[in-house]
Amino acid sequence: MGEEKDKINRKIKSNFQRTSKKQNEIEERGITLIALVITIVILIILATVSINVVFGEGGLIKRAEEAKNMTEEATRNEEQSIANALAYMNEVLEESGTDKPENPREVEGVTIPEGFYYVGGTKVEGIVISDTEADLGRGTSHEVAQTLEGNQYVWIPVEEDSLFERYAGYSSGSLQSWPSSFSEPYTSGYSTEEAEYNAMKTSVLEHNGFYVGRYEAGTTDEAGTTDEVVIKQGQNVYNYVEWGTSMTNELGGSVELSKGLAEAKGYTSVTSTLIYGVQWDAIMSFIAPAYPGGNCAEDSFVRNSSGKGWYDQSSPTVTGSNADFAVKNIYDLGGNVAEWTMEAYSSPFINYRVCRGGCYGNSGYDSPAAVRHSSNPSGSDILNPSYRSDGIGFRPALYL
Repeated sequence: MGEEKDKINRKIKSNFQRTSKKQNEIEERGITLIALVITIVILIILATVSINVVFGEGGLIKRAEEAKNMTEEATRNEEQSIANALAYMNEVLEESGTDKPENPREVEGVTIPEGFYYVGGTKVEGIVISDTEADLGRGTSHEVAQTLEGNQYVWIPVEEDSLFERYAGYSSGSLQSWPSSFSEPYTSGYSTEEAEYNAMKTSVLEHNGFYVGRYEAGTTDEAGTTDEVVIKQGQNVYNYVEWGTSMTNELGGSVELSKGLAEAKGYTSVTSTLIYGVQWDAIMSFIAPAYPGGNCAEDSFVRNSSGKGWYDQSSPTVTGSNADFAVKNIYDLGGNVAEWTMEAYSSPFINYRVCRGGCYGNSGYDSPAAVRHSSNPSGSDILNPSYRSDGIGFRPALYL
C-alpha cells in the first residue's frame, strides 16, 4: 500500500514538473514576444524622430536651406552696405573737396575694366558697372538706377566652358524645335563674321564671362541709324532698326551700331558687339540653371515671362521703367521689344537673322525671354536682315 502511494506521489510530482516547465517555456516565449514588440515600437519611434530631425519643419535639411539663404542674404547685404558706404564717402569727399576712394579693379574675381566703375551687386545677383565715375558705389536698386548718369552693363558669368553653347528656347510653354539650319557664326556671312565670333568666344572662356547692356539700346532722339546709342534707364527704346543691309553686310543697322559703341564711348579696355545667340543663352542659363537641360520650371522667367515684362501693350515703353521687370539686375529681357542677335537661319528658300525675347504685342507665355523668333514678332513677315519694326530693337554686349 505504501509503495502504491509513493508511486502515485512520484507520478503527480513528475506531471507537475512537466507542467511547470511548459508554463515557464510559455512565459519565456511571451516575454520574448513582448520584448520584440517593444523593440519594434522603439525602432519606429526612433525612425520617426530621425525623419523629423532630418526632414521636418525644423529639420536638418530645412535648417541647411535656411542657412544657405541666410548666407546669400548676408552676402547681398554686405555688398549693398559696401555700395552704400562708398556712396556716402563720395558725398562727403565731394563736399570736402577730397579725392574719391579708389575704384576696385576686381569684385569677386570679376574684372572691372579700365574706364568703368563698380556700381554694385554681386556675382550671384549681377555685378553692375558704369562708364561714369559719378556712379561709383551707388548701388543697384531701381530707385538708384533712375538717377545713375552713365551707360551700364551687367556681368554674365560663364564658369563652365562646356555650357557656353546655344540651346533651344521656349515658346507657349514648350521647348522650340532646334533645326540644324540655325547657325552661329553664319558661315556665309560678312567677311570678318567668323573671326569676330572666335575672338568673342576666346575672351569669354578665358575670363569666365562677359558684360551685357543692362538695358535695351536706347536713344535720346527719334530712332535712326545715326542716333547716339545709350544704355541707360528711362530712354526711348532704339527700335525701327535693321540688323544690317543684308545677310552678308552688317552695315547700316544694329550690328554696326553695336560694334561702333566702344569707339563712340571711348572704351579702350573692351570690345563691343551686337549680342550673340550664345550670349543670350548664357544669360538664360545665368537666370535659370536648369535651362541648358531644357527642363525649366513652368513658371520660370525664361519659359513663361507673363507678368515679368512689357507684354500685351500697344507700343514699346521707355527702357528700364519697371522694377519688377529686372532679373539679375538686367531689365526687359522679356517683352518691350524683341532684340536682334548675331545668330542666323539659313535654308534653300529662307534666310534671316534671329531675334530673341518677346515684344510688346506678344504674350509672356507665347514669347518668353528665351524665345527665338522666326518671323517679325509683331507680324508674319520673315525677318530679313533689313527689316525694320517698332517691335524690334537690340542690346550690345562687351567682352574683355
